[in-house]
Amino acid sequence: MAELSKSPQIASSRLDDTLPPTPWAEMRSRALRHPGLLIGLAFVLIALLCAVLSPLIATHDPFAQDLSKKLLPPAWMEGGSTEHIFGTDSLGRDFFSRIVYGAQVTMTVGFGATIMSGIIGSILGILGGYYGGRVDTVVMFIVNVKLAMPGILIALSLVSIFGGSLLVITLILGFLFWDRFAVVVRSATQQIRANEFITAAEVAGASRSWIMFREILPNVMNQIIIVASLEMAIAILVEAALSFLGLGIQPPTPSWGLLVSEGRTFMFFKPYLILIPGAAIFLLVTGINLAGDGLRDVTAPEGRN
Repeated sequence: MAELSKSPQIASSRLDDTLPPTPWAEMRSRALRHPGLLIGLAFVLIALLCAVLSPLIATHDPFAQDLSKKLLPPAWMEGGSTEHIFGTDSLGRDFFSRIVYGAQVTMTVGFGATIMSGIIGSILGILGGYYGGRVDTVVMFIVNVKLAMPGILIALSLVSIFGGSLLVITLILGFLFWDRFAVVVRSATQQIRANEFITAAEVAGASRSWIMFREILPNVMNQIIIVASLEMAIAILVEAALSFLGLGIQPPTPSWGLLVSEGRTFMFFKPYLILIPGAAIFLLVTGINLAGDGLRDVTAPEGRN
């Protein structure tokens, strides 16, 4: 009798072993075996934690000045101490704390501008790809006009006019870098538009808004994520360039681009003032690109080269 009671459990376990893995299980397995994705997400997660938990991570007030301790070297160099891990700047401010708080500006601009541009470009792309005809003609005209504009020069002009606050820079970059979203989403929508499940939804009486945002949008989300990784990296680099030129985030607010600009005066004597924030920008942008490529490989392995 005991053997008979155990036999259904054994049969059930054997049946579970023979069932094919679910799509989520396959995706999770590919993600755990993708080193580029894991490394990229680690870099992005570290920067995100620094931005969110900066009051807990920073060892000093990033705005506190102490001229008696100015230009102290990092802890690993001769004359350095663990009190100031990355040393101090020309005003005696703790450089590690300014790097940590600078992540707030970088991540805010990166995520904020990417979300704005993603919403604008995705809506235009879906509208043009689904409706076609005159709507698509108008959408492509707007995209072509935007592509003809030099984005960096326009950003420089607008920032010089409206100022270099965090909100202004985020809004400007969000309104300037949506064209890639529109082009990619439009092309993907045109391909999905011809599928049978879209026709079935139309025959069933689904509204156009339902079809566009409940049927088409989830199927183009993979392309949106890939473009978002590229646009976020570009937004971070543009913000750093604006701050380096003195048109972006204004002192004393710490920004990685601004820290590079402030350290260029001492680049031959205190190179760490440039190397540390420059390395932070490099690692974050590299991590975003690795994460974007990894997400593409994990969510759409058939598209890998």
